[in-house]
Amino acid sequence: MKNLKRKHIYGIILLIWGLYWTYDYFENKKNIKNLNYGIKANDLRKSLNVPIIDGYMSAQYKYDDGFIGNRWESRRDKPKENEILHVWKNANPSDNKSFNLDDEDDGFRKLDNNGKIMQFNIYSTIIGDSISERKGRFFYYDSKPRMEKELNEMEIDSVAKSWNLNYLIKK
Repeated sequence: MKNLKRKHIYGIILLIWGLYWTYDYFENKKNIKNLNYGIKANDLRKSLNVPIIDGYMSAQYKYDDGFIGNRWESRRDKPKENEILHVWKNANPSDNKSFNLDDEDDGFRKLDNNGKIMQFNIYSTIIGDSISERKGRFFYYDSKPRMEKELNEMEIDSVAKSWNLNYLIKK
């Protein structure tokens, strides 16, 4: 009889634990989806020539050393042929409650003609939800030593155009 009770107690504890983690997972997904600086801000991002959160990306809440924000990631690290893969996005909300966006970092990958992975990073600063300033970096993802090229606004537009990321081009 004692073993039967113990068996049921472990089963109940396991069930409660599983229900808690399932609830927590879906509750976090819902909360992340409703953030003002999440997917809801994609139209604002487009108007500021800042990379959007692509539909295939999954969100992760991030809190490290005082940093609060979100990270969206693709399930894959490597792009397919003729694909521009938006690998990751970090979105830091504005401290000013009147605005949604502040700093956002994005990484895109694409295969070159030799099958090597090129990476194009964009670091955006959004001022008052109305102006964006960008810096960028271009490099080959798997190369050792990694030779990186820092990019200004014009160079970001040039890479965006050649990669067919036209909504990122400032006119």
